[in-house]
Amino acid sequence: MKKVLILITALLMSFQMQAQDLSLLNRIKAANSVIKSFEANLTNTMVKPKKTTTQDGKLYFVAQNEFAAIFDTGDYMIVNEKKIKMDIGLFHGTFKLRDGGMMQSLGNIFLYGFQGRIEELAADNNYALTTKTENGYHIVTGIIKKKKLLGVGYKQVVFKYQADNLLIKEINLYDYKGNLDSYTITNVKYNVPIAKETFQF
Repeated sequence: MKKVLILITALLMSFQMQAQDLSLLNRIKAANSVIKSFEANLTNTMVKPKKTTTQDGKLYFVAQNEFAAIFDTGDYMIVNEKKIKMDIGLFHGTFKLRDGGMMQSLGNIFLYGFQGRIEELAADNNYALTTKTENGYHIVTGIIKKKKLLGVGYKQVVFKYQADNLLIKEINLYDYKGNLDSYTITNVKYNVPIAKETFQF
């Protein structure tokens, strides 16, 4: 009888946590869905076992499907409705965005993250989601349920949203080798006009 009660209690706590997670994800999505555009300062930090590099730049976003991260070093990542153009890290070139494709998945990490559409991102990429709140942030973590055959891409994505306004602050990407690719957003100006040319290439 005691074991049955423990099992029932554990299940109830699990359902309660799931409900809390869902409520938080819905609130994050609602808060970010009203943001039509923003520009901000952006810091990218890449952490590898023997080397850490940091670069600063600017970030531009227009809902729902355009963003540009342009760094002082000359690195960049630009996404528009149909393509992604990159010269950053291991990625170099211009690629078409195809449903289910690697580049589409990469672009959506940022686009969906900016819009708080984490449940949709999880469904598209087969992520298991968890949430927690600490140090003034709501932290949403997505982990790949099944390792990709080639071990290419990111096994874990972590989004930090500010606890007070639920808006995006940081995106952390962990690859299968344990390397971290982090993007921190500061000095954000919301709902500002951004030239269409920013996303053209």
